[in-house]
Amino acid sequence: MSKTNSEHLDTEARDILMLSGGAALIVLGAGMVLAHPALRQSAKAALGALMPDLEGPFKAGIRGVLPDVERYLRLKGM
Repeated sequence: MSKTNSEHLDTEARDILMLSGGAALIVLGAGMVLAHPALRQSAKAALGALMPDLEGPFKAGIRGVLPDVERYLRLKGM
């Protein structure tokens, strides 16, 4: 391997590490913000104002999954 090829691989690995680290920090920050009840309500109100049609399909999707989850938990407990 030549020096330039090795430097390119090191640069690429560093870039991937920085990108994944940044994504992890974004997810961690969002989780910490949404863990606080007042901030969660504020974010929910802001999203509701921006996308009023978001809540209906989301609730319908959760309602459709709940029976399957309950059935799975009952089977797992046997």
